[in-house]
Amino acid sequence: MNESQNMKAMPDYSALSHILAFQYVHENLVTSGQPSSDELALIAQAGFKVVINLALTDASNVLVGEDRRVLELGMDYINLPLLFDRPSYTQALRVIDLLKSLHQQKVWLHCALNMRVSSLMYIYRVHHLMMGEVDAKIFLDQIWTPNAEWSDIIQQLEKHYQGHFQTD
Repeated sequence: MNESQNMKAMPDYSALSHILAFQYVHENLVTSGQPSSDELALIAQAGFKVVINLALTDASNVLVGEDRRVLELGMDYINLPLLFDRPSYTQALRVIDLLKSLHQQKVWLHCALNMRVSSLMYIYRVHHLMMGEVDAKIFLDQIWTPNAEWSDIIQQLEKHYQGHFQTD
């Protein structure tokens, strides 16, 4: 799947595109940096059912009470924190497995700045959505160039998924 194919199927998320580091993945998966309380309300209004947060509760731009706010808006909330400076390979796999299990629900996946998430989305796009590596890297590069720790996690995940990622 190339970028134009990915964008062609994009629903109208113009009311959400201002959210920090917004990225459309597919109709049931959007990623971003930390949304505000008001932005979470917009996310709920757009029909999202699950919010997954990979940031720690002490992130510099944390939304205190995000879990309560999301639940009060009628969405499910999942916090799977990944250390930015020491990302866990096991936790990264867990996030991708969770996304696969939720593929039929509208999921908003975020971290503090979409850096953790975009690194995992590179792997997700290549091995689950079958997007070419060059196209997937364009999306990653829109957010950041992964540092040594995240480049290592990406390489470990590449080795894991090469030849045996199931697209269910």
